[in-house]
Amino acid sequence: MAKSTARKKREKVLRENGFDTTMRRGTWGTIVPITKKTKTKQERLTRKEKKYKQNHSSGYDENGFYFWLFV
Repeated sequence: MAKSTARKKREKVLRENGFDTTMRRGTWGTIVPITKKTKTKQERLTRKEKKYKQNHSSGYDENGFYFWLFV
């Protein structure tokens, strides 16, 4: 059978650099799939609340009226 293009590239890298790219296979790095979990509804709501938190130093009050601060 013929060699695939990817296999040819791997062999070329091994021949020229001496590094076997297949050694990198099989690892998840820092991700552990067992401990990875999706966010709960409460976590998503808190994130959205913090992301779109109103700036209280602006000139608007809760009812949407604009007022001036004279110092």
